[in-house]
Amino acid sequence: MNMWAIIPLISSLTFAVLVVLVLQQAKRRVDKVFALFLAASALWSFTSFMLVYNPSSPHLLFWNSMVIVTIPWAAVCYYHFVRAYNNKPGGIFLYIGYALVLVVLGFGLSGNIVKDAYFVNGFLHHDIGLWPYIIGIILAPFLIAAMLMLVQRYRSSTDPNDRNRTMYLIAGSGIAMAVTYINPFTPALAGLPTDHLGNLANALIIAYAIQRYQLLNIRLVARRGLTYFLVLISLVGTYVGALFLGQRFLPELPLYITLLLTSALVLLLVLLARPLRHFVQELIDRFFYRETYQYRQALLTFSRKMGNIINLDELASEMLPAVTKALNIEHSKLLFEDVNSGDFTTQFTYPEVEEDSNDKLRLNVDSPIIAWLEKEAEPLDLGRIDRIPELKGLWQTEKEKLADMEILCPIKSEGRLIGILALGKKQQGKVYSHEDVELVVGMASQASILIENARLYAQATIRANTDGLTDLYNHRHFHERLEQEIARGSRFGSMFSLIMLDIDLFKAYNDIYGHLAGDEVLRKIGRYIEGSIRNIDLAFRYGGEEFAIILPETRIDAAAKVAERMRKAIESKTSSRTMPITVSIGIASWPTDGVMKEEIIARADAALYRAKQAGRNRTCLSSELDKPETSKISAELETRPRALSIIYALAATVDAKDHYTYGHSRKVSDYSVAMAEALDLPQDRIATIRAASLLHDIGKVGIPDSILSKEGPLTDKEWEPVKIHPKLGVEILRHIIDLVNCLPAILHHHEHYDGRGYPSGLKGDSIPLEGRILAIADAYDAMTSPRPYREQLPPQSALEELRRCAGTQFDPELVELFCILIESATSSRLEIK
Repeated sequence: MNMWAIIPLISSLTFAVLVVLVLQQAKRRVDKVFALFLAASALWSFTSFMLVYNPSSPHLLFWNSMVIVTIPWAAVCYYHFVRAYNNKPGGIFLYIGYALVLVVLGFGLSGNIVKDAYFVNGFLHHDIGLWPYIIGIILAPFLIAAMLMLVQRYRSSTDPNDRNRTMYLIAGSGIAMAVTYINPFTPALAGLPTDHLGNLANALIIAYAIQRYQLLNIRLVARRGLTYFLVLISLVGTYVGALFLGQRFLPELPLYITLLLTSALVLLLVLLARPLRHFVQELIDRFFYRETYQYRQALLTFSRKMGNIINLDELASEMLPAVTKALNIEHSKLLFEDVNSGDFTTQFTYPEVEEDSNDKLRLNVDSPIIAWLEKEAEPLDLGRIDRIPELKGLWQTEKEKLADMEILCPIKSEGRLIGILALGKKQQGKVYSHEDVELVVGMASQASILIENARLYAQATIRANTDGLTDLYNHRHFHERLEQEIARGSRFGSMFSLIMLDIDLFKAYNDIYGHLAGDEVLRKIGRYIEGSIRNIDLAFRYGGEEFAIILPETRIDAAAKVAERMRKAIESKTSSRTMPITVSIGIASWPTDGVMKEEIIARADAALYRAKQAGRNRTCLSSELDKPETSKISAELETRPRALSIIYALAATVDAKDHYTYGHSRKVSDYSVAMAEALDLPQDRIATIRAASLLHDIGKVGIPDSILSKEGPLTDKEWEPVKIHPKLGVEILRHIIDLVNCLPAILHHHEHYDGRGYPSGLKGDSIPLEGRILAIADAYDAMTSPRPYREQLPPQSALEELRRCAGTQFDPELVELFCILIESATSSRLEIK
C-alpha cells in the first residue's frame, strides 16, 4: 500500500461522515446543495485513494480517468453551493457546467483522457496530454464566479454574523483553490494527492460556517494564529540558532555540558514564551486596530477600571466616549427606563448635543423592540428589522426615530432589561464587523452589573435626598445644594435667588380637617411649585409647611415674578371646603443679601416673616425689609469685627490662589497710600483708599484658577469672568456699611483714562480719583511681580511702561507723581521691590 493513499482515504471518510451529518438536518436548499458538493468531493477523494492504493493495479487508467472527471464535478458543485448560499437560482451557467462535467465523463470512460499511468517511487506519472489545461480552463470561470459572489455578499451585507460567516467561506475557497492550482505545477508535489488537503479544509470550514449559529471571529482567529506563529518562529529560531552557534564555536564541549546548556536554554525559552506572546499580540493588535487600539483595550477592561464607580453620570461619561471611539462610530446613546412611564428614554449621549425633549430617542414600554430585546440575548441590527417577524409590525414613526442608529445592544441584569446601548452608524459608511459586535456585547455584559449598582446607588441617593410626602428635595439636600450654588457663584461670578414659602394658617387647617387632608395639601402645593419653575430650578420641602426654592442665575426681580406666579396658582387651584389655602413668600438674593449660607437663609426668612406680618398671602423681597438694626439678622450683619474679618479673609484667599499673586493686595495698598499722602488727601479718604486697595481683587474668587494661572493670552471667552470681577467684588461688599466708600474705587480700578476700560467705560476725570490711583498701583505691582504669562520687569522698565501709557490707560499727572515717588523713595514705609 502506498503511504500517500492515507491522505485521500482520510479525506473520503471525512467527506462521507459530513454527507451523513448534513443530510440528517438538510431542510434548507443550501444544506442539500452542500451535501451534493460533499458527495462529489467524497467521490473525488475515493477515486484518488483507489488510484494511489495499489500502484500495480491493472485499473490505473480507469481510476486516473475518474479522478480527472470528479475534479470539475466537485468544482461545479461548489459553484452551485455558493449560488444557493446567496439565495440565487441555478441559472444557465450552472447547467452549462454540469453539461461540461458529463462531456468530460464521456471522454474519460472512452479512454480519451489518460493514455498511460504508472508509479515510480510512490509518485504518479501519467500521459494526459493537454487535459490539465482543459480542466483548468473549465474550472476557472466557476471558481472565480464563486469567489466573486462571496466577496460581493461580504461587501454588501450589513449583518455582522453574516459577514463573518461569508469571510469563513472566502478563506476556505481561497485555501482550496491555492492548493488545487499549486499542486500540479509544483515539481515536488506533482503526482501526489495533496490537493485533497485543500478541498478537505474548505469542506470543514463550510460545515463549521453554515452549521454553527455563533462562529469564532475569523479576524480573531487570524490574529491569534499570526501571534502564535510568530512566537513559535521566534522561539524555534532562537533555539536552532543557539545550537548552531554552539556547534560552530564550541564543538569540543562534553555531551553532558551540551545537554545542560540545551536544557537551560529550553527553560529560558519556556519562561520567555508568555511575555513574548503578550508583546507580539500587542504589536499585532496595534497594527490591526491602529488609532482605536487604546479605546478597545479600555472596553475589554471596562469592569476592572470602572469597578469602583457607582455614579451613573461618571460611568456614562467613561463608557460612551470609549465605545464611540473604539468602534469609530458617529455617536452613541444610553437609554434607561423612566420610573414613571416605564419607557426607555435617552439619558446620556456622546458626543453631547443640545436636543429637544421631543427629539430624544424614546422607546415605549409596549414597543415590539423592547419585547424583542427582553427576549433575545443579542444586539439588534436595525438593518434587519424588516426580516424579523416580531418587528414587521413596527410603526413607520418608530423606524424614523431609529434612522440614525445602527445597533441596539440590550443591557441586562439577572435576565431583566435595565438599559439599552444605542450605537450610531460607522464613520465613512463602513459596517460593523462581527468582532465589533462581540466587543460591545462583552462590554455590555460587564457594564450591566456596574450600571445596576450605579442605578441602585442613584435611587438610594434620591430617596435620601427626597421628602417622602411631597417628592421634593428634603431639608438636608437643601443645605447641600445651597452650599454648592454659593461655591459656584463665588467661582464663576454668578448669582441666584432664594425663595422661602410658608402655608398660611396651616396649623388651623390641620386642626379642622385632620392631618391626612393636610398631607394632601402639602402634596398639591409641591406639585404646583414644580409646575411653576424651570428645569434648572430646585424645589425643597424645608420643614413642616415651609418650602424653599433655589433659582440659579436669577435676579431678585425675576424671582419675584416667579414667586407671584406660584402664589397665585396655589391660591386659585388649592381650596378645600370653606377654607382657602394661601401662602406667604420671602425672597433674598446672593450675594446681595449675604455671602454665607446662614445670611442668605436668614434674609429670605426675614422677608417671609415680614410677609406674614403684613397680612399673609403676599410676596416680600429682602430689599423691602426695615433698616438692618430692626431685623434679627441685623446684629450679626452689623457686627463689624466678624464681618470685616470675613471680607479680609476672602481677600487673603484671592492672594493665596497661587504663588504669583501672594502679597499683591498688601503691596498695592502701600503704593496707593503713598500716592494719597503725596496728594495731601484727608485721613478718612486715605483710609478708604487703603481698604479699597486691600479688597480690590476680592471679586476674583469667581475666576477659575485655570484662567488666573494660564500661560499665554486669554481668549475672548476667558476674558468674560475677568471683566466682571469688579462688579462681583462690589456685590460681595455692598452690605458692609463701613466699606461703602470703598465701592467706587473697587468697581472702577480697571477703567482707562481714554474710556476704553471696563466695566463702565468711564473716561478722564469721570473716573473716581481713588480708582485712578488704584489702577496705577495695581499695574505697577503686576509688572514688577512674576506672572505665568510673562517675566517680571525691573522697576525702571515698569515706570517707562507707565509713562508710555499715560494719557491712554492712566491719568498722566498721577503717573508722573507715582514715578517721582518710586524713583526718589527712601522711606521705609514704602517697600520697593
